[in-house]
Amino acid sequence: MEPKIVTLGPLVLAGRPYFGNPEGGAFGQAWDRFNAQPISEPSRVNSKIYYGLQVYGPEFMSAHKWTYMPAVEVRDLSDLPNTLFGKVLPACTYAVFTARHGLASIPDAFMEGYSNWIPNSRYEVAHAFDFEVYDDERFHGDGPDEEIDVYTPIREKAAAG
Repeated sequence: MEPKIVTLGPLVLAGRPYFGNPEGGAFGQAWDRFNAQPISEPSRVNSKIYYGLQVYGPEFMSAHKWTYMPAVEVRDLSDLPNTLFGKVLPACTYAVFTARHGLASIPDAFMEGYSNWIPNSRYEVAHAFDFEVYDDERFHGDGPDEEIDVYTPIREKAAAG
């Protein structure tokens, strides 16, 4: 699967983070907690797009735990309720892989990017985060025809010296 390569400016995301792993439906429960306190429309950039931000620290490799944050893009972080957290992602180039068969196909999209495409491309991973994009035009719930985009930050590999 060949990804789409896109460059985005900084993204300002607001959400409710969860630290752990996805076992037992934990990421779905993180979405339930996030959706319990919606962000006001004037603050949101696009009311039809949601993000599943993943930030990887040292616990990812040692304990298979990382931060997962259901989020939306906001104009700025100045008026967030105190139960929400903000994260500003830098301007970056991304390889975008599409999970074409609903939530169950998300791990395959990540695997395709990190295990197959990146090692065989002229790119390397640029940052220790990635995110899923849930667009209301293509994702309406967990069904076999639903599509979710997976954005992996990339940069060109340094020339071997």
